[in-house]
Amino acid sequence: MEEIDWNSLWRESRRRRTWQGKTRDDWNQRAAGFARRNVASQYTLEFVRRLTLRPEMTVLDMGAGPGTLAIPLARQVKKVTAVDFSPEMLDRLAERCRADGITNIEIINGSWEDDWQALGLGVYDLVIASRSLAVDDLKAALRKLNACARELVVIADRVGCGPFDPAIFQAVGREFVPGPDYIYTINVLYQMGIHARLDFIEIQEPKVFESRQAAIDSCAWMLHQLTATEQEAIDRYFGESITANADGTWSMRGQVQPKWAVISFSPVPTIKD
Repeated sequence: MEEIDWNSLWRESRRRRTWQGKTRDDWNQRAAGFARRNVASQYTLEFVRRLTLRPEMTVLDMGAGPGTLAIPLARQVKKVTAVDFSPEMLDRLAERCRADGITNIEIINGSWEDDWQALGLGVYDLVIASRSLAVDDLKAALRKLNACARELVVIADRVGCGPFDPAIFQAVGREFVPGPDYIYTINVLYQMGIHARLDFIEIQEPKVFESRQAAIDSCAWMLHQLTATEQEAIDRYFGESITANADGTWSMRGQVQPKWAVISFSPVPTIKD
């Protein structure tokens, strides 16, 4: 076990994945739709339910997006610091704060790779990283989370294919290799001297969309730079898979229900190299 470099294996697994990581511009373009789909989702309810919150707590939400967790957490704690590298995501968060009269969320534009001290990040009772560990150096990211936590760090990480649907890749004839999931994170933490606790969130809610285009958009982000032949194939797939419901909404047949690992640990003063 000690001879295995899990951080290097994480990097290698990310290199072999067959999907493109999303850039800042990609997330900026997805911000509006992502914000709509993640308001009061089953995932949000299940994640927050696993936290022990107190009114006097401070929280750091790294990779906060449009406030999927920052908004509900702000209603139960003293202050939330929400960090994300997508300005459009943070604009959606700011809009929700204004609309809901929420004044205890500090919004910071920053990334995993930035100097967190230069960003003004300090120490917080609770540090969360929900579905945001898309980093090349996993150990460095975990070090930063550990250093910012006073009481607890909680991470939500992919299990297997996570939010990706292998059928989408199969429809266009592409191989699907998902890249690393939670087991790498657990083992990197172990080698750092951190014994984490593990739980799982299994999403069972049906995916319903307000329009046919919204259903398409919920999947189209998985594929980049489609050829003309691939575009024809994915159009056929959507034509066969998307159906109209009696209430005017739309559903997509056969979508994978994602499963997420919830990894939590108490911060340690000294990290093993």
